[in-house]
Amino acid sequence: MKYNGKKYTSLWFENGIAKIIDQTLLPEEFKIIDLRSSDDIIDAIKSMKVRGAPLIGVAGAYGVYYAFKESGDDHQRLNNKITALKNARPTAVNLQFAVDLVYEHALNSNTEDPSEDALFKADELYKSEIKACKRIGEYGYTILRELNNNGSVNVLTHCNAGWLATVDHGTASAPVFEAVSRGMDIHVWVDETRPRNQGGKLTAWEYYHEKISHIVVTDNAGGLLMQNGDVDIVITGADRIALNGDTANKIGTYLKALAAYDNNIPFYIAAPISTIDFGILSGKEIPIEIRSEDEIKFEKGVPLTHTPSPALNHGFDITPARLITGFITEKGIFTAEQLKGLKKI
Repeated sequence: MKYNGKKYTSLWFENGIAKIIDQTLLPEEFKIIDLRSSDDIIDAIKSMKVRGAPLIGVAGAYGVYYAFKESGDDHQRLNNKITALKNARPTAVNLQFAVDLVYEHALNSNTEDPSEDALFKADELYKSEIKACKRIGEYGYTILRELNNNGSVNVLTHCNAGWLATVDHGTASAPVFEAVSRGMDIHVWVDETRPRNQGGKLTAWEYYHEKISHIVVTDNAGGLLMQNGDVDIVITGADRIALNGDTANKIGTYLKALAAYDNNIPFYIAAPISTIDFGILSGKEIPIEIRSEDEIKFEKGVPLTHTPSPALNHGFDITPARLITGFITEKGIFTAEQLKGLKKI
C-alpha cells in the first residue's frame, strides 16, 4: 500500500537482507530497518517491530534462511535456531506453519546450499501471502457490496489487520481497501485497541494515508455504536483459528462479537488459510500469550495506571465459532462448519 504516495510492503528482502518498517515507532516515525540474522528476526517478532499473524509468518520464513546460513553443518545449532524462531510468539499459528514449511523444504533439498532453497521458499511464501490477502479483499468486497443499501457501509474493526500486519493489502482491512478502490463509500470505526493501541496508531495511520474515511473510538464504544445503528458489519483478523471455528484474536475481540450478536450485526473473521490450525479441535487448545504488565502501566515511560498495583496483560482472547457469521479467506467465504473441508497451502 502507500505512505506519502510511495508504494511499500511491510517487509521485503533485498540484496540478501530482510527489511521491515519498524511498527513500534509508528505513527510518529517512519523508519526502515535491516534484519541481518535469525536473532534479528526473533527480536523483531518478540518486540513487535513486526506483528500480525501473516507478517510474522513471513518474517519467520526468512529467519529460517538466516538459520541455515548461520549454522552450516551444525545440525544442533540449526535445530536450536528453528525452535527459537517458532517460539518467538506462541499464539499465532502462521509463524509455526511458515517456519516448518521453509525448514522442511530446505532440509529435503538436494542442493549443496540448503539456505538458497530456504530463501526460494520464503520468497514464494512472501508472494503467496500478498496474493492471498488480495483475494481476501475481493471476496470481502462482495459482502460489503451486498450491505451497500443506503449508499455507504459502516465497518467496525479491532486491532490492526491491515497491510502493516500482512506484508500487503491486509486481512480485515483488505475488503475495505478493495471496496474503496471500486468507488464504494466506506467509513471505518477504528478501535484504539489497548494496551498497545494498534488500532489508533497503525490502522488509523494506514487509512489516513489511503484517504479512507475513519474515526478512532475507545475500545468500549463499539456496543453503543451498534445500538445506535452506526455499524453495518464487524470485520477483524485472526491469529489462530481452531478446527471448529473458535478464533484467537487481539484481546477485546470477543466483546465485539458479543455486542454484534446482540445487535444482529454480521461479524466476520478475515484470514488466510494458513491461520487455521487443523491440529486443534477448539479454542480451548489455543495458547494465550501473556505479555509484560508494563504495556498496561506505561506509554513510552509515562505512567498510565497506579503503577504499584499489579496488572494482567493477556494478548488475545477467544471468540467462539457460534458468534462468527463467516470466515473470509483467499479460497472463499465459509462458515465454521465448512472449515474442516479446507486444507493449507
